[in-house]
Amino acid sequence: MGELTADQWGLVTAAQAKTAGLSAVDLLRLVDAGFLESVGHGVYLITSAVQPEHLDIKVAWLRLEPRQPAWRRHSIETYGGVISHASACELHQLGDLPTSVVEISAPRRRTTREQGVRIHRADFEPADVVLVDGLPVTTAERTVVDLLTAHVDGAHIGGVIADADRRGLTNRDSLARRVERFTASYGLPRTASGRQLLEYLVEQSGAEMPIEKAARLRQEGIAQGFISALALLSESENERADRIGSERPNLQLSKVQTQAISSLAEQIARYFGSPPIANHQIYKTSRTAAHRSPATKTKAASSNRFKQRSTTGSSDDSPSGDSR
Repeated sequence: MGELTADQWGLVTAAQAKTAGLSAVDLLRLVDAGFLESVGHGVYLITSAVQPEHLDIKVAWLRLEPRQPAWRRHSIETYGGVISHASACELHQLGDLPTSVVEISAPRRRTTREQGVRIHRADFEPADVVLVDGLPVTTAERTVVDLLTAHVDGAHIGGVIADADRRGLTNRDSLARRVERFTASYGLPRTASGRQLLEYLVEQSGAEMPIEKAARLRQEGIAQGFISALALLSESENERADRIGSERPNLQLSKVQTQAISSLAEQIARYFGSPPIANHQIYKTSRTAAHRSPATKTKAASSNRFKQRSTTGSSDDSPSGDSR
């Protein structure tokens, strides 16, 4: 018994116990004595073992091939079934799909009367299956394809995609090719690419792919730095005007300046993949930043006091000028 349960999470099926020489009556006596606990129809847990995680999934999978020990079910031909769909997400810890049944996919049509178990008909390549806690489970990439095939809510699939991408469980280019055929099913034009569908689904979930997030933050930082530099340029021009006592220059950029700035902005946009900064945005931001600058306000106040003194001096001299 110990050999049977050691490599399958402390569990044993009635069929396996029978092969080991135990009858149904023996199993009942072991249950009554507290050595075994019935955890599913024809499946028992040794009470001295720690109850395994995802017990319902493991019980359902063992019941597909109750005579075969888990360690002998190690290939596509002998798995008997592969944990898939929402149950695969649970084992991979992806997304937040609500699930009330164990979902298993099998290469041949199978039926079950067991409540809480749903069996899908599907074929697999070896690359579509990975072992998780000793169970054969569809890969994250294949799981996304299965969820799309089953027309699961797009927002829930988006959460799965975002989590898998964040943890490096999928190849984005490969996944994009596999999901491209589902674009129309989820409301996108038939001409849309698989990558566009992935981004759309992730957006529906309210999440964001790490690479897109990093690129967006980088682009925003570059754009903000570029605009801040323009604001500082405008501010220095004002300070220079206040220092020499001349009229404050017009903050409207010249045509040459505008063309030069637009050219630089377009180069930055092409390099980082961000939309180019419009001329009116540059002009408006630089004006706002300059007017809000504390240094500019201090210089402006100083300039005003200088002009007031000059005006007062001129008015004091005017009577003597008139008398002459």
